[in-house]
Amino acid sequence: MAFDRLRQLPPMLHSGAQDYARQVLNASRAASQAAGFVGDLAYGADPWQTLDIYAPASFGQAPMAVLLSFHGGAWMNGYKEWMGFQAPALAHIPLILVTPDYRLAPAVGMAEIVDDCYAALAWTYSNIARFGGDPARIWVGGHSAGAHLAAVLALRPDLAERHGLPADVVRGAALISAPLALDFLHAPATQADHKLAQALGAGAAQWSPLRLAERAAVPFCLDWGEHDFPRIVEQNRAFVARLQARGLSVSGREWAGHDHFSVHVACGQPGSAWAQQFTHYF
Repeated sequence: MAFDRLRQLPPMLHSGAQDYARQVLNASRAASQAAGFVGDLAYGADPWQTLDIYAPASFGQAPMAVLLSFHGGAWMNGYKEWMGFQAPALAHIPLILVTPDYRLAPAVGMAEIVDDCYAALAWTYSNIARFGGDPARIWVGGHSAGAHLAAVLALRPDLAERHGLPADVVRGAALISAPLALDFLHAPATQADHKLAQALGAGAAQWSPLRLAERAAVPFCLDWGEHDFPRIVEQNRAFVARLQARGLSVSGREWAGHDHFSVHVACGQPGSAWAQQFTHYF
């Protein structure tokens, strides 16, 4: 079972990350006990290229919408098993949750990480109908680094086509505490930033969603904490404002009292504003 074979990873960069990881892992393990869970499905040859599926235990004949949700961990850490706790909050919509792993820095660079995410998207598009999902209604999402990767998928339809996917395969993006500008890698100011710059390289900044905002063409829903990392707050506000100025479908919620980790936990609770937003689209 997926939860019993977690690989050893390096210490996490930020204070509070370890407690967060323990909390969401335990909650995801509980969610995986539902009848609709299928774990460790391979979407590629590498051991990290696997995904889990959380499908509502009961649904009608109509295919369900899908959320492909990527874990955080500063692109150097994390597991798909951090994301399954969101499933109970999405089951009533109903919505299938797909949570991929991907290769991590410094073993690979950002281009390879993004490529893994497209490969997971391609597998989902080709196979999700077998699990009751609708390949024509796939959203992407995630937390922290995973939200950044989801934003890239939503903003680069040209790369989707390179993977044999229709350009409109991504129908929307739900981002939680997304880093949207990676230019800090050129001049890292903290020890954590230095570690990220060494792992990812300055070239990773080209994958900044704020640089790609003019390509946005699908709905974006952004959530972040009032006490999130300051640059996360600034970047999310700027991204929302930029899309609003273009008249695009975008929402931004700043969660009072929450930080970078607690906002993800809060979003994933049944009845949360994050979960309820999907009822407007599906």
